[in-house]
Amino acid sequence: MSKETEKLFKEFHKYLEEHSDDDLTEAEVERLMNEFVVQYNSSIPAFVTKETAENTDDYLELAHNATCMKDALKYAKKALKLDPHNFDAESLVLELKAKDSTNLVQDYAKAVQRATAFMEETGYFDEEYIGDFWGVLETRPYMRLRCKYVNVLIECGMIGQARDECKELLRLCERDNMGIRFLLMHIYAYFEDEEAALTLHKQFDSYDETELLLPLSILYYKKGIFTKAVQYLRKLNGANRDLKRFLKIVLNEGDEDFEGFELEGGYRPGTIEELMVELRDNGFLFINMDTYFEWALQQIK
Repeated sequence: MSKETEKLFKEFHKYLEEHSDDDLTEAEVERLMNEFVVQYNSSIPAFVTKETAENTDDYLELAHNATCMKDALKYAKKALKLDPHNFDAESLVLELKAKDSTNLVQDYAKAVQRATAFMEETGYFDEEYIGDFWGVLETRPYMRLRCKYVNVLIECGMIGQARDECKELLRLCERDNMGIRFLLMHIYAYFEDEEAALTLHKQFDSYDETELLLPLSILYYKKGIFTKAVQYLRKLNGANRDLKRFLKIVLNEGDEDFEGFELEGGYRPGTIEELMVELRDNGFLFINMDTYFEWALQQIK
């Protein structure tokens, strides 16, 4: 769900509060939804400008659309001033004003601590919500904030702290709508934590997903258990049709190289694009693993 859709649902919730009580039947909710959609479609707002911006969401939109960093920071700060608990705005402010990655990771740690205290105060850490974060719209900005904190921890080489954050994010959102399991599996492979890696794989029904199978194969290679390393490599070869092609590119064999791969718009699962994204986003595991890639290519030839 995009942020625009999230915004639409927030407006609908507000409409419900204004036009109903708590004891609505399913038919009444449907009727109100139809009324809301008709009204919303007839008054779709124009693009936000600095003259028309009124609330925190408007200024955050201006910040994302700004053409220079100075204006982006100004609008992001305004959004945060209007709502000190707009975690998307706070994250953008932190990113724009950071002097370096070390400064950023320190600021994120403080921001996550404050945000967690607020979420606890407002009841979202009550038992009924734990495990279902992201399924509740109001928890999504908080999850995005913590996910960005994880990325900065990785950038700073703080892999142990990133592991703990990933485990907490999965506790809060058991369905893992943000794909945290993939990063965590690479971290477990980095630490050669076989037991935790297998538990995580089982938690997600042992799916044959590229970003779970490759780190599992590497984990067993690092431990010298080559039979299991081959087992997961073969599963990966069955799940991703471009594995051989990918390994040749990594090892500079053949005519292809890393140039020409545009990954900003996402990727198609089960293709070389997925493997390239995995390589890009988990460099901490793949560094100094050329011997593994050489061995893996020989196994699947």
